[in-house]
Amino acid sequence: MFTRGLKTLVVIAASAALFAACGQKAGQEKAGEAAKADSSAVLAVVNGKNITAEDFKMEAASLSPMAIKSLADEKNKQKFLDNLVDKALIVQKAESLGMDKEPEVARRLNQIKSSMLLGYYVKKEVLEKASATDKEVKDYFDKNKGDMGSVRLSHILIASQKEAEDILAKLKAGGDFKALAKQYSLDTKTKNTGGDLGFVKWEQFGSAGLKDAAFKLKPGEVSGIVQSQFGYHIMKVTEKKPATDTDFAVMKDALKAQVTEKKKEEAFESIVKDLKAQAKVSVNGDNLKKLNLSAPAETPAPLMPKAK
Repeated sequence: MFTRGLKTLVVIAASAALFAACGQKAGQEKAGEAAKADSSAVLAVVNGKNITAEDFKMEAASLSPMAIKSLADEKNKQKFLDNLVDKALIVQKAESLGMDKEPEVARRLNQIKSSMLLGYYVKKEVLEKASATDKEVKDYFDKNKGDMGSVRLSHILIASQKEAEDILAKLKAGGDFKALAKQYSLDTKTKNTGGDLGFVKWEQFGSAGLKDAAFKLKPGEVSGIVQSQFGYHIMKVTEKKPATDTDFAVMKDALKAQVTEKKKEEAFESIVKDLKAQAKVSVNGDNLKKLNLSAPAETPAPLMPKAK
């Protein structure tokens, strides 16, 4: 589960990091010649080096939505450009002193390059190629509709992992689910009925983690501990109904997203497997054991001071 989740994170986060770094470049490429001309418009020249509209937009993309909105004001826009000029001057000074050749800088630049290449490769070879067809979505539904209809679900909501573990141990020792829900659950709407939520449909679940855990259960089974934004849940399914073709129409869009995500993960796993089969990789286990992670994290470079 950890490995699969990590690969999902790489698929999503790596590409997101790429776009955060590249700003709106992809959208600009599709915007036509007028947008290209706007992006290349020179806003300032610092010792012969241009600061273009595209540079401005890429830097602004890292700001909060509120800060970006404030750039509609001409004074704020000028102040932001002043900051870019200050930044360019300092970078040029650092380069003149040879700081771009320093090992620490070279290492950080290599890290940035690696992250961007990873994101771009994933975007081109996974995200843009993995898409579920209508037939694949219907086939997936027909194969799994027994687990995607609705479940009669009860749950116990707890605030802490430790308390959830204690309650789960009591259930495994033969404790009564309804009694424990009445005693411990924080869900005031259901605790007096033993945690009973009634029938919950597949598409009604807001949390993918809760959905996956609930629909894997057979009637009478109790889940492990599942975390959500509300706390820690222990769930029990008492009845299960398969999905119908009528349900499919409601579930289709969510199912397509789920099948597409599954294809992305499978494509990523296949790529990594093929690359490993062709590569020569050696791991030094002794050095790994000696690796010390208790050292303090590297202090990030200070932000540019605001223009006065």
